[in-house]
Amino acid sequence: MTSENGMRVGLSLGPEGDLVENIELAEDMDFIEFGLGEGERLQEDIDAEEVNEKLEELDLDLVVHLPFRQVLATAVPELNESILEYHDRLLEFSTQMGAEKAVVHVDTRGKHEEIEEELILEQIEKLDELGKEHGIEIVFENLGHWRGIELEELGTMLEELEVSMCFDTGHAFSEVGQEETEEFLEEYSHLISHIHFTDTREGRDMHLPIGSSEVGFEGMMEKFEDFDGTACMEIFTDDPDYIQLSKWKVKDLFEEG
Repeated sequence: MTSENGMRVGLSLGPEGDLVENIELAEDMDFIEFGLGEGERLQEDIDAEEVNEKLEELDLDLVVHLPFRQVLATAVPELNESILEYHDRLLEFSTQMGAEKAVVHVDTRGKHEEIEEELILEQIEKLDELGKEHGIEIVFENLGHWRGIELEELGTMLEELEVSMCFDTGHAFSEVGQEETEEFLEEYSHLISHIHFTDTREGRDMHLPIGSSEVGFEGMMEKFEDFDGTACMEIFTDDPDYIQLSKWKVKDLFEEG
């Protein structure tokens, strides 16, 4: 399944239903991704051994998405420390399931809370170090106008800290449109280790199957050179036809490139 350039294609699983059963939806993928923590799948509800057995049975790797109902950085040091402690606990649990990467939203409470850039950089750096301690690569995701750091600013931050990025096609397109997204990728694609593939309409976050709406994937992927990371379809459907079609569209994008 792995592409000639080493890229792997996977599927994001939602919080509904039995996790082990849902893994079957990705049986011909390279990996799965699922949300872990508050508002998603709680650690105490997951049997790590059962998950491991199913992943081994289907020869799948694992990426986890750390909590996104809560923010990464606030103006309160005590809250920031607690956020890191919670992420540390979830990373420890993720190692038990064999996770190789963990996605994190770079977000704050919103425009009403002014946070010094240094505080955000500090949280990113500390979380990246926690990932290294657990042997998990942290990939920091663009969130745009949904409580997130602006796309261009995020690229500058991640490059300064020399950490990895999760690039979300829908979030970028919704925030800045096609042209500015391509300009961003021209400058920062070398930071990207993980991609969330999702189609949408400008200004919205719809998680539609690939090629079904307005995102110009071809123009975006042309900015990548020999991408050998992980490409996850974050589409809100369990219809196997849509999943398979999206998978082949993603693979074709890189094979054509």
